[in-house]
Amino acid sequence: MGDQTHIIELIDQILEETSDQPRLQEKVFDLRDALFQSQQMVQQLSLKIKTLEEAVEKLKSPAHRIGTVLGKGENDLYRMVVGGTEYQAAVVPELLENEALKTGDQVALNEGFVAIAKLPLPAQGPLVRITSRLADGQWLVAGAGAGSESIVLQHEELDTTAYKEGEEVFLDPNQKVILGKLPKRESKTFVEDDFDAVDWTQVGGQEKVVEEVRKVIEYPLLHQEILSRMEYQMPKGFLFYGPPGCGKTLIGRAILTEVIRELSSKEERELQGRFIHVKGPEILNMWLGESERKIREIFRKARDYKEKGQVPFIFIDEAESILGTRQAMRGLNIANTLVPMFCAEMDGIQSLRDTVVILATNRPDLIDPAILRPGRIDRKIKVGRPNREDCKAILRVYLKDNLPMEKSNFDDMAEPFLEKLFKRSPDQEALVLTLRSGELKKLYWKDFISGAVIEGIIKRVKGRAIERAIAGGELIIKVEDLTECLETEFQESSLLPAESNLEDWLQLLDMDSKHVVRVRKPNQSDKAAETTIKRSII
Repeated sequence: MGDQTHIIELIDQILEETSDQPRLQEKVFDLRDALFQSQQMVQQLSLKIKTLEEAVEKLKSPAHRIGTVLGKGENDLYRMVVGGTEYQAAVVPELLENEALKTGDQVALNEGFVAIAKLPLPAQGPLVRITSRLADGQWLVAGAGAGSESIVLQHEELDTTAYKEGEEVFLDPNQKVILGKLPKRESKTFVEDDFDAVDWTQVGGQEKVVEEVRKVIEYPLLHQEILSRMEYQMPKGFLFYGPPGCGKTLIGRAILTEVIRELSSKEERELQGRFIHVKGPEILNMWLGESERKIREIFRKARDYKEKGQVPFIFIDEAESILGTRQAMRGLNIANTLVPMFCAEMDGIQSLRDTVVILATNRPDLIDPAILRPGRIDRKIKVGRPNREDCKAILRVYLKDNLPMEKSNFDDMAEPFLEKLFKRSPDQEALVLTLRSGELKKLYWKDFISGAVIEGIIKRVKGRAIERAIAGGELIIKVEDLTECLETEFQESSLLPAESNLEDWLQLLDMDSKHVVRVRKPNQSDKAAETTIKRSII
């Protein structure tokens, strides 16, 4: 009787019976319109009531616990872990219609700890590092805390054939099951492994160093049969030491280029090289274990490259910053953990055919003795400051024949520059050292020269020639540009030491700081030096 269709039929019937009564029909039409409006309002209110009822129902329903399936239990139950506690829980039949639950699956449990729904696997979780693979799908993993290890399972659908020791994986929220492997971390500049070929023509001077390095590194790689027959043990690592800017890194790249070329020719196949260039200070990290992880990553990279048939070189610059001498106090000094880690990795290298390790430092006296013992980094090669002939060779590298120069003959361009650089006159004096014996030792520009300094001078020279050409002059490098920029480099650059690091500079000049009483600039009074000597003696 009261449904919408019946009411509309009654109104239509009244309209037919009152066709001769217009005024009454008008009222019936108004009644029908009012009925339609009320019906629309009722529908809107019904929809709101339904929405509110659903919201109230959700608010009244309890939160579901999330558990991790560990496997089948007894009597059709499943072993599950919830909040660190294990249970044997029932599962609603609807959940098992398609397939059984697998180890590592995430499920929702109601108040009675009955699994009522299967949830998607999370893409994040606690991070651990694989220690070793055990039997029956079990793994031994190390947690974030020192000495913390636990045995965990793996998700049944997870492919772990490529998982290796030391790799990072993430667990389920209950930390019982491996759910996935941590994506590869992006290296933030502390490791550069691109190989740029460097020809020997790009290395100016240092003939003795180059010859010594070539023999030490190339012999075991290119003449292994001869060395094996003589049972000759070659070192596995090398220490390049000397002043900054004298070509230690450049020589390392040139050696790798030469080794790749010779090996490719000998084995009649194209080989690839990897120059793993590590900046020592960027390895240091305040977080426990992070610096050690970076050391392991460096050697792991080298092993991976070796497995791929490539020739890896590990070059650690400023090595004293991470491999410095350990102190007697066994505190939280980071060197106390980095040095043993590096030694362990070095001991795992069988020969130079596996990996070539080169350390570079300005202060070899600060390297820990455990690093420099025989069997590790036991070959020390000094890369000193260039002499006159070396400086001329370096100039030839930067002043190429294709550059527009005032003199067509290279010697005519280089000799005035070298003459001014190696001249021992008051104008070229850089420092005056007062020795404990009372003698005065003068240092000149030549005592502070390096390949990097010469490169900086040539940049100044080219900049001056460019400015002159822009102003309307001829684009050409003049002899006076070389000599004037040499003087400017020593006047404006911070090539000379400050008082705060005099000891470091004296080490770089092959002088013992104990024998030096005072260091002064040439324009300072000699009388001040004499006063210092008397005060020191007293």
